Amino acid sequence: MKRMRWKSKYLVGISEIDNNNKQLTYILNDLVLKSSQLEHCQDLSDLHEQISDIVEDMLQKKQMDEMKLKSILTQGLPLQARGTQACHSCDLCDNLNEQISDWLGSGNNHN
Repeated sequence: MKRMRWKSKYLVGISEIDNNNKQLTYILNDLVLKSSQLEHCQDLSDLHEQISDIVEDMLQKKQMDEMKLKSILTQGLPLQARGTQACHSCDLCDNLNEQISDWLGSGNNHN
């Protein structure tokens, strides 16, 4: 997993939206930090990469598509590895789901 770098070109000029978008990059980067400390499945790395790529694209276009993020979480979680020998019971996928769900449900306008 690689960290997502916040770039000034992602700014839309509305502090509430910019702060919310920064928070989303923080959530994804927090997972990178936690995953470096815990053994986790490849499925989690793949999901993180998918979400990060989409979020970065949305930030570049300055259009956050919450429905697309919800769809990815709904389709991607629980991970296929969950409950199999590939699962390391790290709970990082649950943590990611919780954090992004909280971010989506915060009632703020994310764009």
